[in-house]
Amino acid sequence: MIARLVAVLLLSTVFLSACGGGGDSRSPDRPALSIDPSTLQLEFIGGTVLPGTGTSKISVRMLARTTDGVELGPFKVITERVEWALAEGLGVPPEAEIATDNNGQIAFRETVRNGIVVDILSTERLSITAPAIASSLVGTFVKAGSEYSRSGNFTIVPPTPDGQPKLVGQTTILLDPLNPNDSQTSGYRLLQYFTNTTIAENLTHTVVICSSDSSLAAIAENQPVSQSDGEVDVTFSNPFSADGDNPPRSVTLFAIDGDSNNDCVGAVSDGVRELEVVLTPGTFTTAEICTVINPPAAPCDNAGFLLPELVESCRGLDSDSIQVPAEQRLQFAARLKYNRDNNPEQTSEVFVCNDNGAPSWSASSDIIFSSEPPIDPVQGFATTIDRFAYRDLIELTPSPSSTVTGNFGSADALQDDLRLDLVAARVDDVKIVRIDGVNNDSNGPDTLYINSFIDGIAYRALCRFAEIDGGEGPYEVCPQGSVTWSSSVPTTARPVPEQGVETLLTAQPNAQEATLNLTATYIASDEPVTASRQVNAVDPGELVELRMFMVSNADEPDTLNVDPFACVGRLEVVDTLSAGTQYLQGGQQFEVFALFEHAGVATTPQAWLDDPKSSESMLIPVTGEDEIRFSAIPGFWSGSWADIPACQTAIPEGTGLDDITDQTGGIVVSPTNGAASFSSDHKGLLGADGLLRLSTTCVDAFLDENSDGQRGDGEPGTVDGSTVLVLPAADDALLSFSNELCETLEPVLTLGGGFPGAEGPGIVLPLVYGLGLVVDPILGTLISNDDGGALPVEELISALITGDFSSFGEGAPDIGFGLGTLTSALLDGVGSVPGLGEVVDVLDACLLNPTLSVVDGLLTLLLNFSTEGFENINVDDCGAIFE
Repeated sequence: MIARLVAVLLLSTVFLSACGGGGDSRSPDRPALSIDPSTLQLEFIGGTVLPGTGTSKISVRMLARTTDGVELGPFKVITERVEWALAEGLGVPPEAEIATDNNGQIAFRETVRNGIVVDILSTERLSITAPAIASSLVGTFVKAGSEYSRSGNFTIVPPTPDGQPKLVGQTTILLDPLNPNDSQTSGYRLLQYFTNTTIAENLTHTVVICSSDSSLAAIAENQPVSQSDGEVDVTFSNPFSADGDNPPRSVTLFAIDGDSNNDCVGAVSDGVRELEVVLTPGTFTTAEICTVINPPAAPCDNAGFLLPELVESCRGLDSDSIQVPAEQRLQFAARLKYNRDNNPEQTSEVFVCNDNGAPSWSASSDIIFSSEPPIDPVQGFATTIDRFAYRDLIELTPSPSSTVTGNFGSADALQDDLRLDLVAARVDDVKIVRIDGVNNDSNGPDTLYINSFIDGIAYRALCRFAEIDGGEGPYEVCPQGSVTWSSSVPTTARPVPEQGVETLLTAQPNAQEATLNLTATYIASDEPVTASRQVNAVDPGELVELRMFMVSNADEPDTLNVDPFACVGRLEVVDTLSAGTQYLQGGQQFEVFALFEHAGVATTPQAWLDDPKSSESMLIPVTGEDEIRFSAIPGFWSGSWADIPACQTAIPEGTGLDDITDQTGGIVVSPTNGAASFSSDHKGLLGADGLLRLSTTCVDAFLDENSDGQRGDGEPGTVDGSTVLVLPAADDALLSFSNELCETLEPVLTLGGGFPGAEGPGIVLPLVYGLGLVVDPILGTLISNDDGGALPVEELISALITGDFSSFGEGAPDIGFGLGTLTSALLDGVGSVPGLGEVVDVLDACLLNPTLSVVDGLLTLLLNFSTEGFENINVDDCGAIFE
């Protein structure tokens, strides 16, 4: 690569000298490029908050632009040419240090995407109650005897755990039934997430990861793994065949305390540190490659999939060639289309960055690339040459190009080519967009809320390159290190950081209301190119209410409703139904809005509840704020049946195992293992936990004012909550049944929940919750829930409807009533359970004095496996029956 560039430059020099040399930027009379120390930029990679775990790290690099004495050139990473030092005051021993090698010298680390970096290591584990520690890192560059320094601030925070550690990794494995030897290896880690930093602690080295079925998922040997960033490889074997009916297979990975793989023999999961992985049959049909220009630092997830938010900007899917500017970073991806074996007419697709660690990427020529090799053969990452090299190159090769090939299998159908035509990196326009997508069509003005818990507005700078499609090409993310930010009223709000492609417009303490302009300046050109966006800084006053909405229709994510009821199933099975078929929503998205004093109302008007995003609404979306926390616990939402609306549960916090088994007749119910939980990757998204679950989960949200991750005394909660029915869904038959139950019988399930003055769960959802306390543990013990075998669909449906689980194993009970009894059978009554009319009578009677004693009475009857209290119900007997 270096020899080729030297040859090109030498030929260019000879050519120019023959033409008389000259004095332009390509002239050999110009001095060689050197570092301009006035352009130093210090960048933190992945944030400035370091968890004080004793094992975590954050990384830093130094950039500077080159110059030939006349013109500024591109930014270069010069981290290893800089002297680094941490500020004093970090204690003895210090709470953080710069990583060093065995000789005590600073350990520079080569990264694929960000060049050479240095690491700041957490060295001491801080207690949860310890104060945060503010510090800084200084990098000093020396040129011609003069010192030039840049510093950056970072914060060491006490690690405040966000729930229990979670096993994370790829949850859907696609294996080809037409290839019996097909397999896939994926890495898994045990991570502890925190409430006050986005960096999770890797605990994989402290445990052993096991598989519920080693024939489906074989665990790599030599556990535990390394402490810093290790993961455990799991190899999934193909259980599918070309001539068979291939339902998805499920296997559970779980972490245990131990020292080697041998500890997995006879081990069982604790129900918390586990992850269900679904093996899905998929026959791949085509591959189409594309590239994302200037992607974020981590454009692909741990499983090798391109991040969903980058799919739309992956260029080249519908063409054989694209133009790319010089001096850009590129992430290649392949869109793989596949057919489900048992539904060949349904085509799905995935975007992948690599092929399970196998070399997949190559380039026909390295002439346009500055990376070595020209494209990372496994990760699909590359960098084009800088604009100075481009100017020299086009003297000899007027239309430089290279063809990139992606190979995702031996079949020709899974290979694709994309020609890259290199053009100049000249930018003719810059645009500022909000990262959350709000207001981008009109380009503002935006509203920044100051003196509140709302953090700020995140922005990104987009560039339009003059030589792509004649200056009419798409706006791309600007090159890193090419943009500076400024605020016209920095005392009210300023961008942090002030250099970089992205920034957060941050309100200053005790800021005054003002109208300001946020300006982005592209500096990597002969003349600066700027763009501005107007922002109104407004003080919203004190918080009045928090309101919680749900996305009731996944196809219309902008339509929000306050809804006390929803259903969820398993995320992995949503795409198994034919196109156009109604399906049970695999995950339910919730959003939180805030009402502040400046709205001038004491409570949220109905019109704003009907459309919180309307131009008239003064509700402020706050879901993404760090202080907003979601809660999901087994139970149901009380509505105004309680004096203070709240989640109700029959398993109080701190209840012991003996107490639980007494309540449920000896059946073990785990109070910490709910049927649904919120995603750690997508805030506000609730998903079912486990293969077969039947339970209700109460969902609400609150303002975590002290940032401890727990609801405290006096911390405001949402006025609204929701009861989510988690339904069993393992294949199309069960999914269809669940969907019918949720869609058709919702009026019955929520019966009595909408009466003015007594809004709440109605009288049936508490019954279903009580039934779930009994049935959910039974479902969890089914042998087919563990070994991935074919599920007894008809028997399971029958058991759910009737409550008779006796055929599933020794000791499994016949409860005497099930979902059918509590829903559609309520119309006529079954045995001692009354018909719907009598339930309505009971409800009407109890509405005279709507207290939770009614609900408590219903639960008591269920937990005692007794329905005698329903016999001969009389309105006058309401209090006697339930109190």
